Amino acid sequence: MKLPRLSRWLPQDHYSFVATSLLLVALALSSWFISRHWIELRIQNQLQELKLQSTQVAASTLERLQQDRRQTGEIAQSLSSLSSLRLFLKNSRNSAALLADMNQFGTTFDLAGIWLLDRRGKVLAQSTASPSPPDFNRYTDGNRPLSRLIFDPEQQQARIYHATPVTKNGSVTLLICANATPVSLSAYRLELLVTDANGIIVLANNPDWLRHSLGKEPMVTTESEPPPSPLPTRISPLHSEVLLLGSERQPVLLVSYASEDEYYQVHALADAESIYRQTRDKDNLAAIITLAGTGSFWGGLLTILTLKRNRRHGLAMSRANDELLRLNQQLKQQATTDALTQCPNRRAAEALMRYELANLQRYHHPFCIVMIDIDHFKHVNDQHGHDIGDKVLRHFAVTGRKAIRDTDILARIGGEEFLLILPQTQHQQGMQLAQRLLDSIAQTPLYLTDRTIGFTFSGGLTEATPEDDISQLLIRADQCLYQAKETGRCRICCDTALAVTSAAAG
Repeated sequence: MKLPRLSRWLPQDHYSFVATSLLLVALALSSWFISRHWIELRIQNQLQELKLQSTQVAASTLERLQQDRRQTGEIAQSLSSLSSLRLFLKNSRNSAALLADMNQFGTTFDLAGIWLLDRRGKVLAQSTASPSPPDFNRYTDGNRPLSRLIFDPEQQQARIYHATPVTKNGSVTLLICANATPVSLSAYRLELLVTDANGIIVLANNPDWLRHSLGKEPMVTTESEPPPSPLPTRISPLHSEVLLLGSERQPVLLVSYASEDEYYQVHALADAESIYRQTRDKDNLAAIITLAGTGSFWGGLLTILTLKRNRRHGLAMSRANDELLRLNQQLKQQATTDALTQCPNRRAAEALMRYELANLQRYHHPFCIVMIDIDHFKHVNDQHGHDIGDKVLRHFAVTGRKAIRDTDILARIGGEEFLLILPQTQHQQGMQLAQRLLDSIAQTPLYLTDRTIGFTFSGGLTEATPEDDISQLLIRADQCLYQAKETGRCRICCDTALAVTSAAAG
């Protein structure tokens, strides 16, 4: 069998040959640029996925550390308000009760140390299990509560030191030490580390990284401690967002989150080996794809495939964005609603008050607030149990919403305390609305299968002024509430001569 001559597939004149050659070159160049662009898109997509995952993990870890700090601050606040501490400040001989309270707090909350120090750092009292106090000036300035996240080299773990002044002039400070929650993560291709205010790594998945600094900036250390050696990192010459870590030059993506006071930072290190390898080899890969796809058929096919891939990716990103928007809306609802009563919580109430204050200042729309506290609620819990107490709170919320207008807001701001916001309402009308709510609650007890629980509330009403802020408004309402309690409860008091009591309650 004779093979067909090659000349039959080639142009028969020089112009056609040149045109065909130029077309093949154009197709080859187009294929090469398209292939290279496709690879870069893939690298960017993988980079965005790593960033998203790292950001979520770093933010979650930062929130957990902030919870530890808040909990430590609450423990310090509770300790500083003990009567035994006040007695000790008046007379240092009254130390037995204070020592017992310190030991009890240390055991209950697993504290590493509790010290009562003067402004020079001298120990006035400490718990039995406390070691020698640390450098006093390193953790506080003696004037305001401060928290520090510090790595303890002796115990090889991070600790939270919280200092709270217990006297007005700052002459005596309470310092407590609590162990920070260890950083642990089982996610694929992610490692976590936490640096303190000096940039020293105090928490990490890899224990070999502890006591190192992240970066090459000079770090602040004490004279007794050697300066920390920095982790060997440098920016990859192939990709500006990829770092090369350690002597092995492992490619990583670094995402950092700092606390509000910038006392520490959370860093997530994601394995970027795949991104680094694709960036390094993208020209070779593009050349291979170009050689394989030279010709009009393969060039067109690769173009179609690339467009389809981009379209699928766009649809996937659109679905992901829709899902993220739904989750954000759900989280926002959970963040502004009280889970027990389904009323707006304190955060939502403050946002609504800010909105009403803005309307008052700009459009002169009046509004009132009523601070509400259920009378003898502790007695309800003690006599009937906390489960019945929760039912009382839910019953109050349901009955209260029925008694107020659609534009009014009943929010739960803590415990048995509620806040009624009355938009477009002046002082006199607000007293009438509060009276209607008071009568409705007093006339509607909670009916259970084996008992009936009646209850009332006391309230403090105040009308906002253009000069008010949220704090001033709440303080005035709280003072009126205190007046209502002092004058017999089951009544509404205000910051004028008006006051009403429930007729149903007698």
